[in-house]
Amino acid sequence: MADHSPPLRVQDLFAARAAEAERRHAEAEAAEAHKKAELAAFSERVQTYQITDEDRERALARIRKAFAAGERELMLLKFPSLLCEDGGRRINNHLEGWQDTLPGVLHKVYEWWERELKAGGFTFSARIIDFPGGVPGDVGIFIGWPQKLD
Repeated sequence: MADHSPPLRVQDLFAARAAEAERRHAEAEAAEAHKKAELAAFSERVQTYQITDEDRERALARIRKAFAAGERELMLLKFPSLLCEDGGRRINNHLEGWQDTLPGVLHKVYEWWERELKAGGFTFSARIIDFPGGVPGDVGIFIGWPQKLD
């Protein structure tokens, strides 16, 4: 029985490897473009979103639930540090004025805390919660409270 498949050639192996590398590169570029488009859309929402009464009630319900579960803080939300005017540098280094680097509606969340929650004994903080590739990634916004009343 004769084998009719073409003979194996190194040239064909190199061509197949190059085609596969090109396919992976194109997929990576498409994924990166999609990620950039999503970030741009999210950034636009952050700049234009207005906090609603439902948003506040949902946040308060989450705080109550975390408190009832014995937690000391709640990560209210997270967002890419790239949206901060300094890329999250002030937040990461705990520098004065970090709250002024919060973009759009995220600064309004800070103002809501200052206006409605601070006097009630709640704390507000932000910190970098991951470091993909060694650089600041997402920022977490936290509402906290004491473990016990003094």
